[in-house]
Amino acid sequence: MDEKLTFRLLACDARHITPYGIGYASDSIAIAMNNPKTKCSILSYFNDMGYDNTLRIPLFTNHLVYTFSRKLLSENRLHNLLTCKLMANLKNNEAVHFWTGCPHKLYVKAKKKNKLILHEAINTHQTSARQILESEYQSLGLGAFEGISESAIVVENQKLSISDYIFCPSPNVTRSMLENGVDPQKLIQTSYGLGEHQRHYPEKNNLQTDGLNGLFVGSGIVRKGIHLLLQYWRDADLSGNLVIIGSIDPAIEHIVKPYRDDPRFEFINFTTDIDQYFKKADVFMLPSLEEGSPLVTYLAIGAGLPCIVSPMGGDGVIRHGIEGYIIEPHDKEGWVSTLLSLAQQPSKRRELSMAAYERSEYFLWHNVGMRRADALMTRIGEKQ
Repeated sequence: MDEKLTFRLLACDARHITPYGIGYASDSIAIAMNNPKTKCSILSYFNDMGYDNTLRIPLFTNHLVYTFSRKLLSENRLHNLLTCKLMANLKNNEAVHFWTGCPHKLYVKAKKKNKLILHEAINTHQTSARQILESEYQSLGLGAFEGISESAIVVENQKLSISDYIFCPSPNVTRSMLENGVDPQKLIQTSYGLGEHQRHYPEKNNLQTDGLNGLFVGSGIVRKGIHLLLQYWRDADLSGNLVIIGSIDPAIEHIVKPYRDDPRFEFINFTTDIDQYFKKADVFMLPSLEEGSPLVTYLAIGAGLPCIVSPMGGDGVIRHGIEGYIIEPHDKEGWVSTLLSLAQQPSKRRELSMAAYERSEYFLWHNVGMRRADALMTRIGEKQ
C-alpha cells in the first residue's frame, strides 16, 4: 500500500511502561497494531520495553534521568512535558489512542488539532464500579466506599464525550458504558492478551481425585473478591492448598487474618517468578466484583489452567464449560460444588486444561492487535 494511505495512530500512556501490568498491555497492543495499512507508535514517560524513534517514544530515554525527574517534578509538570512531546508528534498521526492516566486536557488539545480521539476503557464505567463496591463495602461493614470520587466520574464522562471511539476490553465494560449513556456507535469490543513467552504447555498429569491446588493472583482487595474466595475454598474443605499472590488490603486484614494460620492457605505478597505458580496449580480462580479484562486470566489460560471466574473475572475470555466455569461471585454453592467436582474429576481437569491452552493462542498480542486494527479501520470506513 502507498505510504500516504497508511493510517497513523499514536498511543499515549502516561506511565512508566514495564514488562507486566496495564503498561505492558498498552505497549504490546500498540506494537501489534502495526501492519501495511496501520502504523502505530506509543508515547510514555519511560519504556522498559525499549526505545525506538518510530514505534516506542518515551519522554525520557535515560532511566537515571527519569528516576530523578519523578522525584523532583510534580505530576502536573510531568503531564506538561508529556503534552509537549505529544503535540510534537501529533502532526504525523491521524489519531491518538489515550490510555488511563492521560489528563483530559490532552484529549482537548488533540481534538483541537482535528485528530481522531480513541479512549481505552480499562475498567467498567466508574459510576457502575462505584455502585458495585459501595454495596459490597456496606455488606461487609467496612463503612463508606471512597475509592471513586464524583469528580473522577465527571472527568471520565468528559473523556468519553470527546472521544470518537472507545475500546472496551470485555463485554462487561461495553455493558457498563451503555448503561451510563455512552453512544453505542463509539464502542469497539476488543480484548487484552498475552505474549508467546507466557504460554506454557500443560505437562502435568495430576490424577489425584481427592485434592486440588488453587491459585489466585491479584491485589487482595474487596474489588477482586478475595474475601469470597477464601470462604469458598475453606468450605470446600479440599486436600490441597490455595496460593494467594498479592498484598492484602489493610482494610480487610481482619477478614483475612483467620485464614493465615490455616495450612490450606499460602499467602505471598509479591514474586518476580509468577510462572512457577501457574505451572504448579490445578485451577485458577478470580471471583472479581468489578474489572475490565484482567490480564491474569489470560496468563492462566496460557498456562493451561482450568478457570473458575466471575463474569467480571473472565467473561469474553473463558467460555463456560469449555475452558472453565463462569459463576456469579456471590454464588457460594456454585463455587463450592464446582471445586468439589473438579477435585474428583482429573479427566475433566485435563480436558479444560487443554482447551484453555488452545484458547490462549487466539489472545496472543499479535492476534489481538490485528483484530483491533481491523475493527478500528472498519468503523472509520463506515463513517466515510
